[in-house]
Amino acid sequence: QTHGATLYMVLLAGWSALLSRLSGQGEVVIGSPVANRPRVELEGLIGFFVNTLALRTRVENSTTVAALLADIRETTLAAHEHQDLPFDRVVDAVQPSRTLGHAPIFQTLLVLDNTTDKPAAALPGMRVEALSIPHATTQFDISLSLTETQDGLSGAIEYASDLFDADTVARWSQWLERLLDGMAQSPDATVSSLALLDEDERSQLLQASAGSSTEQSPQTLVDLFESQVARTPDTVALRSGEAQLSYAQLEAA
Repeated sequence: QTHGATLYMVLLAGWSALLSRLSGQGEVVIGSPVANRPRVELEGLIGFFVNTLALRTRVENSTTVAALLADIRETTLAAHEHQDLPFDRVVDAVQPSRTLGHAPIFQTLLVLDNTTDKPAAALPGMRVEALSIPHATTQFDISLSLTETQDGLSGAIEYASDLFDADTVARWSQWLERLLDGMAQSPDATVSSLALLDEDERSQLLQASAGSSTEQSPQTLVDLFESQVARTPDTVALRSGEAQLSYAQLEAA
């Protein structure tokens, strides 16, 4: 444990920080499933009690790693105290804008399976084994699923292929590892100062930036306007109330 945070809280901090850096947003909401068996008496009971929590985290430029962990610890503990509140009730209370394009409240998920002791079912005269069920669709834009094993963590990132490609997500997974390592090494540093790129990536970025600079002849505002007129003469350039002018009409005025 670090700063009173569990492994789950540290992973949530890293995932939140990465999503904040990628999106440029100072606040992220991440969904997370819970077993919803807070009492010992319920642990062996047959049934599907799983619920989903919506965990809101603020990651500002001045937020330190220690402060982020403290905030996430408080948020997570408070959320687990009310884990029996159905997620549908939360949606009804918040009343977010609904669309078929994405899930309400949050569009990203974090799952940590830390139930390492999973004895195989034993039935007389039968052999029982678990089978993975393949699926080709995802409920969320991007989801991080991890399993805690004796050898460490293993897992996968599931993503909407309409939004991201495999190379991008693979690169993000490396950035997440680098971010978590930086958090462990520098708990007093600001989250925004932790490096995502390695030396090769940084060198490639600098070379690409240097190679993209080309000398251009200076252009006046009139030159730029005339170029736009030539490209899109019929596009609306000026609108006032119900009146509007295209670029060609504005040039002729």
